[in-house]
Amino acid sequence: MNSEFIIFGLTCVVLAVLAVGAILVPLWRGPSDEAAEDTDIDIYRDQLLEVDRDLARGVLDEAEAERTRTEVSRRLLTADSNARAAATRAPQRVSHAVALALAAALIAGAGGLYWELGAAGYGDVPRATRIAIAEERRANRPSQLEKEAESPEFDSISLAEPETAEILQALRAAAFERAEEVQAWAYLAQVEASVGNMQRAARAQERTIALLGDAVTEADYVRLLDFLVIGTQGYVSPEAETITVRILQNNPESTPALYYAGLLYAQNDRPDRAFNFWRNVVENGEKDTMYWDFAAGQISDVAAQLGMDYALPEQRGPSNADLEAAEDMTPEERQQMIQGMVGQLADRLASEGGPPQDWARLISSLAVLGENDTALTVLNEAETIFGADIQAVQIVRRAAQEAGLIE
Repeated sequence: MNSEFIIFGLTCVVLAVLAVGAILVPLWRGPSDEAAEDTDIDIYRDQLLEVDRDLARGVLDEAEAERTRTEVSRRLLTADSNARAAATRAPQRVSHAVALALAAALIAGAGGLYWELGAAGYGDVPRATRIAIAEERRANRPSQLEKEAESPEFDSISLAEPETAEILQALRAAAFERAEEVQAWAYLAQVEASVGNMQRAARAQERTIALLGDAVTEADYVRLLDFLVIGTQGYVSPEAETITVRILQNNPESTPALYYAGLLYAQNDRPDRAFNFWRNVVENGEKDTMYWDFAAGQISDVAAQLGMDYALPEQRGPSNADLEAAEDMTPEERQQMIQGMVGQLADRLASEGGPPQDWARLISSLAVLGENDTALTVLNEAETIFGADIQAVQIVRRAAQEAGLIE
């Protein structure tokens, strides 16, 4: 048993004693001493008699005596009322039983909560230490082939439709007979994946990419990423990470690569980085893709680990009804409608703020309307607001560049 655990245990005991004491002491003391209350009543009665004696001796006149009697009588009634209230209090044994029951419930409740939520003996883990542990875990995690070996894949050709199985057999033979033919391996990868042989599909796709050389495209790498990750039940291996980095180097806004980068860090205890990647996906990525759906479904979990209450960005912009109505408008009416929508967006951002995509949309819209000076003012304001968020600043600046406002 280490010293940290002993200190923690003593601290818990002291806090428990203080909390129990705060409950026990008032209930344990019971009612005030009845003898003291009787003494007050006797004193007030003696004072009434003393008033009569002072009146008889001429020390007090009739008016002063009456005022004194009234005040002393009031105090006497108060003391008598207090004595009656004390007589109706709960018996001492009942108070003691209630106090003990509350103390036991407090200790049991605190112990139960710690048993459920606590971690006895778990030491302090500063942020820098957690990051170092996460990076070490990421650096030493299993390779793609090691992870695949943990869950060997059953050849699903026997479960495929007869025609598909025949095609797959022919493609396997063709790929090995014509080992340098790119198309044979590309077709083989697709058909292997279609029957659920993701590990076999990954090997065929790797061969395809090797044969393509400089002609390889982002889509080829994304297809390989899908096969690698699905083939290991969602695990992002070092090999998959290398491909992800390569895609992002060429296309920093690639939705599939951003998703897999976020998944990598989510699996290695880095919710901060996972959140940043997935936030880019859900706020700026291609919707109606599985990568967007996956990121949208998981970003709340990593946000909760960071103590954030993140909500997916709302769909903003003209509705279908607005677009249909615009078709019947004159150019002047259509221009007024656009200006109204831009004005509403500007008002909302000024009062409530919003994600960088909304600021970028406002900058682009103002530029389309020819209000370049206003668009530049909005750009400066957005850069001030998102100054510490490099990705957000890049989004608004890209909108300004595309609108021809800045170089």
